[in-house]
Amino acid sequence: MGWLGSLLSATFLTSNSTSSSRVGCGAVELQHPIGGAVYRDLKCRSLAKTMEGRAGISNFVRVVRAAFCAAILGDKGASQVDLPQKKTKKNRDGQEMKRRESESSDKPKPIFIMCVNELLKKGGLAHGSFIRSLRLLSGSIREPYLRGDLVDVTRKSRGLIPAQPEGFPNSFVRGSCGLYLRVGVHVEAVSLGDGQVKNTNLQAHILAEPVIPEGGIAFGGPMTLRIIERGGQCREFVRVVESDGSRSDWGPITLYGDPVTTVKKQLSASGTIEATHGSKKASGKGEKREEDENAYQVKESLLGTSSMFNHPGINDNLLHRGGYQALELVRLNNRTSLLWVRVDPHGIFDGRIALFQQDACLGEQLFHDGDASSQVEALRSLAERPLRVQGCVKVKSLYGVPVEELPVHLLADCLRGSVALHADLPHNPCIRLQAAFAIAQWQNNKAPTTQNAVGWIGLHLLVQYFNERFYKNGNIVSAKFSRLCLRANSGAEANNSNANNQTSTDSGEYEYLDMFTSEQARLNAIENAKSAEREEDEEYRVRSAVVTAIACVRAKDGTTPRLVLEVLQKILETGNETGPISTGSLEEECLMRSKRHKSNAGDHQHDYHELLGQEEQWFEDIDSIPYISSSLVGDALLSLCYINARPEVIEDPTTGKQVQSRANHPCLSFIRLCKKWLEWDLYKENISLEAQMKHMSPTGRSSVIAPCAITALYSLALLRQITTDSSVDDIKAGAEGSQKRKRAEVMNLIESATDSNFYVEIFDSKPLRCDATRAAAAQAVLSLCCASDRNDTSEAVGLLTGLEFVLKRMLEPSTSPGLRQTLASLMGDACTGKICSSQRVAAMTKSNSIIDSGNLMYNGPLGAHYGSENGSSIHTFVTESTMPAANAVNNGARRGLRLLRQAGKPGQNIAVSEITLVRIATFATDMWRTVNGELGGIESNSGVCEGVTPITSAVDGICSHDGILRCSLLSLWQWLWPKACIARLRVQSWKEHESTVRYKALGADKVMKIEESEKEAALAEDKSCNNLRDITTNETDRQRWRGEMAKVRREEVAAAKDTSVNSQGVNYPLHPIAKNDSWKNGGWVACAHDQRRSMGTDGGSTKSVTKLRLTVKGSD
Repeated sequence: MGWLGSLLSATFLTSNSTSSSRVGCGAVELQHPIGGAVYRDLKCRSLAKTMEGRAGISNFVRVVRAAFCAAILGDKGASQVDLPQKKTKKNRDGQEMKRRESESSDKPKPIFIMCVNELLKKGGLAHGSFIRSLRLLSGSIREPYLRGDLVDVTRKSRGLIPAQPEGFPNSFVRGSCGLYLRVGVHVEAVSLGDGQVKNTNLQAHILAEPVIPEGGIAFGGPMTLRIIERGGQCREFVRVVESDGSRSDWGPITLYGDPVTTVKKQLSASGTIEATHGSKKASGKGEKREEDENAYQVKESLLGTSSMFNHPGINDNLLHRGGYQALELVRLNNRTSLLWVRVDPHGIFDGRIALFQQDACLGEQLFHDGDASSQVEALRSLAERPLRVQGCVKVKSLYGVPVEELPVHLLADCLRGSVALHADLPHNPCIRLQAAFAIAQWQNNKAPTTQNAVGWIGLHLLVQYFNERFYKNGNIVSAKFSRLCLRANSGAEANNSNANNQTSTDSGEYEYLDMFTSEQARLNAIENAKSAEREEDEEYRVRSAVVTAIACVRAKDGTTPRLVLEVLQKILETGNETGPISTGSLEEECLMRSKRHKSNAGDHQHDYHELLGQEEQWFEDIDSIPYISSSLVGDALLSLCYINARPEVIEDPTTGKQVQSRANHPCLSFIRLCKKWLEWDLYKENISLEAQMKHMSPTGRSSVIAPCAITALYSLALLRQITTDSSVDDIKAGAEGSQKRKRAEVMNLIESATDSNFYVEIFDSKPLRCDATRAAAAQAVLSLCCASDRNDTSEAVGLLTGLEFVLKRMLEPSTSPGLRQTLASLMGDACTGKICSSQRVAAMTKSNSIIDSGNLMYNGPLGAHYGSENGSSIHTFVTESTMPAANAVNNGARRGLRLLRQAGKPGQNIAVSEITLVRIATFATDMWRTVNGELGGIESNSGVCEGVTPITSAVDGICSHDGILRCSLLSLWQWLWPKACIARLRVQSWKEHESTVRYKALGADKVMKIEESEKEAALAEDKSCNNLRDITTNETDRQRWRGEMAKVRREEVAAAKDTSVNSQGVNYPLHPIAKNDSWKNGGWVACAHDQRRSMGTDGGSTKSVTKLRLTVKGSD
């Protein structure tokens, strides 16, 4: 919106009862600086976008100005603002004209002055005064968008006021969910009645259907509908979303433009590539193109081996043989004048809107609409195409390309940098990286059954992008983090205006040096340039997304294709990127230095540097300084957490049974690479720490490779351990000679990677390593401890052991406050089943943006989607077939959590020893004391970490001055023991044995005790909080009533209407949707379809329709 202020600036508009379902963040992490900051930032952005769409940025700024004016006047003691009176003329007798003065005092004051006076009267900017000021300053034209209640609804007002949405702003600030809306668009010929159809005019039929989840609220009000037709005609209509949750008919809307294509052109293109002669210029001229028998086979890829495609329209570079772009091909499917449709383009509701239109419309929207949010919507919708809901198309292929594969080719053109027609330039890198994720989602949705099957077109398109830009002569080329931009002189601009190799960004005034192919042309461009500037090249962001997208591709059985493993292995074997990436030759570098020296000759700092004798160093290009980039290696290491490789299953020649192959596990080579990269990065960190201690430099080192390597190492080791049969290891153990040595080497590697002591040594090494490396080591310890209890063979103390380790390290005075917060979050991840699947530490370390890292944690590595078929849920839904390592960790954590909660409880079938019971009670005691600001079991802070200067003082406890850490630990306590810790109560019942040796040997004397006086004090304190408890109860009930209003409203309307009036559900309230597993994974569209289909409220016939569709005539 332009002005957001502090992240806490919206607190006067919100309350603690605000639900976090809008951003997928739980209440446990609301107070955490990482999870809570993501929630607060996104909540403020969403609220700001809604205000901008409804009131306008100018009106919001006027409210802010009124608040500042009222604050300044209030400080000066003013009670109101009076307009200055005009100077009045005196009459002949010298008297003032009282009549004019009285008339001027009766004139109405401007609205701005009225708002300032109201704020002065109220003494501040409250929730109600802010909304009233915004409504007054916005005017009557925006009044329909700003209607709503300012007072919170209560259950007691049900009989007086009908259960209807509160509107703006309560529904957007205090609502338990956002807007979910499905919109379907279909174009057909105008019907004249009696079965006659008028083919000259077309109409767009549009149906809008709100999706209200159980516990959610209904949104209603005017919404903008934008329709773009061929010829540049853009029309906007205002339609209404019904507040009772009923389906609305927003059509029909007559279309007046000419069709994009005709039936003749479509049928002409529907033949094979030979019929159209393979070229746009040769099409229709009867020329025949000679092609050999291997022309349709894709050659061996630079990274990995490509399979064979049976598409005659695709060449070995995965481009069309005739030179057609995917947008040109998909246009041949659009026989209407409709280009694309957008709903709520101004962000008035800022909700999730799933718009169903044909693929051609999505292609036009992607390459023609200049709005970035519109382009992302088109990308995510194309990732789910073709849908099963789509109607049958008579044309199966266009110029040799199957119609069902056109969406992925549209995404590939966007990724590879095809010119976007709205700007005559490629898409922004932020859009292109979303295209990479969309291609991976499309491939997962349309993946073959197994990894060895044919049909990985999306994967090969991703690899082809990497081949074209970053692979040359068998080596991976470093990314260009900057580009040299030359500003041409007027004469040079005129002479080079017709050059074919010139790429300009502003009418030929600027040109990139890397766009000149020959060396002489580069030298001439530098010589004739007026100035040279460096600008950031964000292609490395697209490359990072492509590496992640490649690693996330899976087959239907959950396994990773071999090509993915080949690509990642090649990247990890290449090494770090080294620089500089500047000019191509020494002569070009000298010319650039001279050009920079001349451009800076007029700078006033030039004389100063000449006096210092530093003239040569002053104008030296900073880009010529060597550098080492670890971003590519970090991306590849983190991507290893997303693969799922298993040994091959072969047929035993002796028995004929299916057995696991004795060959090395596919993950073994990656485990070696991760171990080498980890050792190398830890070595560099040791050198850096030694230099830092020698020179006493306060500058620390932030590692990227080590956290990603640790995360990938333990994940792959667990994957290898889980997916390998024990019988195969037993057979290999009987090998002799060189095979025995190799066997011992492999087993030592696996044992070190799955040994928690290996990561404990990394955490405790002296001098202390950076926080990211230590946090990744702690995450590995927690995961391995939980995974050790995945089988029901022994007492599940793995989770308890990991929590004890983390809490002990958290209490050390040398631990920084930021690391403490991260350790508390890791404890919560281990207890909620996210420790291995979310990769919190590596995700936060690799990305410098809290939004990007938060998106990876909440939506998975492939990001958000459109709500239907979800190709990214395979990395967010933990199962044995999709994520074996994370599933094993969660199984162990589930058993450990059951032990912590039920240990010592009578009537439970859990065998717990006395030692384990005391350990649980001791851990609960230390954690409770830590939450309450004590030392948590440590007597003093002396000797806790010898030889290390403490960062913080632990005398008063780590939570005594850290409220956010206290909230995180308290949330973890409430998750572990919602009512009371049974193990602690059981140990406290051993009071009569306090004097025995056995009691002290078990360590029961360290468990906290409670005296009778303390019980009385606790009861008195609990009684004093009754008023606060009543307020909390009322607020909870008010928020619960908000979630029930939509259901009650449907019952009220259903009681007053006849259910047989409209079988399609138009103007009839629909039932709320239950949040099943599909909804939890983001598939709210599929969830709504399944439930309404089962109830017969989707508007179609149960026998003939399998998904929601529009009933139309003449659909092809």
